Amino acid sequence: MSSENPPKRMSCTRCQAKKIRCNRVEPRCDRCEAVGAQCTYLPRKARSKNRRGLGDKQILREILRRLERLENHCKIGQDADTIDVSRSMSVSSGDSDMDDPRSSLGPDLMDEDQSLIPSTRDVVHSMLNGIKDDKDKSLLRLNVFCLLQHVHSQVFKSEACINAIEAAMSEISRLEDKQEKDVSIPPQIPKEQAKKWVNLYYESYQFEGFRIPLEKSFLLSVPDLLEIRHVSLDATSRLIYYSVLLQGIMMDPDDTVQKGGIVRSLYRTTIDLVDSWLDQLKNTPEDVFAAFLMISMTLEGCDSELSWKIFGHACSIAKALGYFSLDGDPKGPDGHICPAQESFQHRSEVERNRMRFEFWHLLRTDCLFRLLFGKPALLPEGSWAVNLPDPSITGVDDASTHFIQIHFLASMRLTLVVLKYLDWVNAGSDQNASTNDSWLDDLIAEVEAILSDWNVEELMSNTKNLIDTWFFADIMFTSYRIIIVLSQAKKCNRDSYHLPRHTVDLARKSLRVFQSHMGSTVRSFWGIR
Repeated sequence: MSSENPPKRMSCTRCQAKKIRCNRVEPRCDRCEAVGAQCTYLPRKARSKNRRGLGDKQILREILRRLERLENHCKIGQDADTIDVSRSMSVSSGDSDMDDPRSSLGPDLMDEDQSLIPSTRDVVHSMLNGIKDDKDKSLLRLNVFCLLQHVHSQVFKSEACINAIEAAMSEISRLEDKQEKDVSIPPQIPKEQAKKWVNLYYESYQFEGFRIPLEKSFLLSVPDLLEIRHVSLDATSRLIYYSVLLQGIMMDPDDTVQKGGIVRSLYRTTIDLVDSWLDQLKNTPEDVFAAFLMISMTLEGCDSELSWKIFGHACSIAKALGYFSLDGDPKGPDGHICPAQESFQHRSEVERNRMRFEFWHLLRTDCLFRLLFGKPALLPEGSWAVNLPDPSITGVDDASTHFIQIHFLASMRLTLVVLKYLDWVNAGSDQNASTNDSWLDDLIAEVEAILSDWNVEELMSNTKNLIDTWFFADIMFTSYRIIIVLSQAKKCNRDSYHLPRHTVDLARKSLRVFQSHMGSTVRSFWGIR
């Protein structure tokens, strides 16, 4: 480009809208030239004697921003053969890599990806450029924008969607500025308060299928131990302790002062412990339990990459402990009983059921990463031999755990549906479109049957504690998400930008349910994964 001094004219409309420096070169400035965008200069108007107010300037910028998007959408000045808009913006194009659950936009979203039309890249760049912190940018790119792969760039055609996302980004920027100024000391947790939350956890959430491998008496002693300078607790015990405190806070009906600050402080404390914990990981029940907790917690914090890393360690530990071969042939390839299977011979059925329960939790998590984040399967077919457990674990009918058992059975049925879908996507289908649609309809009917068989909505309205309510909210949100994904996969939607009406209604309903629960002060600290 020319190195001469640029003429004295206004910046191009695109640079103005993005509030970035423009070198004002014709016919296209350097920034527009770099991304192949349309570059438009508006004639400079004579200055009015009366200075325009700030409100007028904001209105003008908004008009220019909308004009730019309209031009991009209409492909003004672009070669029609350069970009196949009908395919790039299709909700579910059968040949697009973005429709493959194994793929993830991830960091590539920031690259010159040919599967994204320029207007989409511009919008995403513009949004992320408003975020100062590089870590926040990375989290948004890997955990928010990567999820938009399921709707491709369709979301960026809606002015309402764009405005909503930009408003959220502005709020993040505002919070960043606030955090830079706010260097207050994290709230301290009184010992009696910490012990109260430990007791609340054990009173509200004790289930044999997911039992803490540490004694309650030990966790109650931790607040005193932490005050002793010469006592150093291992990272695994501390992670489990802080996670129990977080669960106890969620169940505490009292309006604890600084509850939000305590939740954030506990989250930061556990995340700061992760590196030292990973450095000293061992193949123990305590470490696999801590891994379960941290997979969930890092997902709550929108750090999918760290959660995926921890999940990999959880699978390795579980495999070493024999979780993958609980119900397989006790004899190895050499005809001898393998050590893990030999140890199973002396375990009670309750212990074996508990291990089965935890394994199926791993399998469900594996499906979540494959479906939402495009990760490869860490528990591929043929690598495990584990039966479904007795959902009561102990074989004793306990009314207090009925909702937990229902959640397990329903979530496992949903997991099997997702496994069928993922295997179908990975294998590729050689059937005709009508056969595929019929098969997908059967999967959708199975998900709808799960909601109906358990009468999830009615059960959720009759729950008496937060944990049970969370169980049914989880079933409902998971079911709705799967129905939406299956609907997108159908051939009838590949030539349309619209999902079936009932699918759209389900999506809206899930948002309303979520908003009603998050609107409650008691539930305001729930996770949102």
